[in-house]
Amino acid sequence: MMKTVLFLLVVPLLAFAQVLGDPVALTQRTFGAKSVEQQNVILNDVQMQQLVKASQQPIETKIYRLYIAKNDLKTVGYGVLLNKKVRTKTAISLYLIDMNGKIKSIEIVAFNEPIEYLPTKTWLDGFDNKSNTNTLRLNQDIPTTTGATLSARAITDGARVALSLIDIVKP
Repeated sequence: MMKTVLFLLVVPLLAFAQVLGDPVALTQRTFGAKSVEQQNVILNDVQMQQLVKASQQPIETKIYRLYIAKNDLKTVGYGVLLNKKVRTKTAISLYLIDMNGKIKSIEIVAFNEPIEYLPTKTWLDGFDNKSNTNTLRLNQDIPTTTGATLSARAITDGARVALSLIDIVKP
């Protein structure tokens, strides 16, 4: 049932988006993992409140997709797939988080806005090694980017959600 609901939520978004990467392959490559398990998470009301407080973001959904990178039985990292509205359309980002709770990489998996609003890889690299101990705010420890301010804000806000989500539901 959960897989069906998630499928119905994500697939229509990908159908019209410029698909830029496969979350499983990106997670596996980033962590050098032998396998990647996909896990659907539905937050309860207490977890939702924790996520709102920790991420300092309004949360619109209780349903999340996690990717758990493994070498044999050992977990080596996590991927969190998030949909965020940029201007009027959705961007789907994969936040890759290591076992120390730090961002290893952010990958844009699908992007519905015009491609010129897509932040550069160099800008995305500014999130590397950031964790919930950082404020993760534009103009503070994340620089703004010219021509993609709304995308930058969506990705920055998503980073706080992804890091907080892993803290709350770490499998």
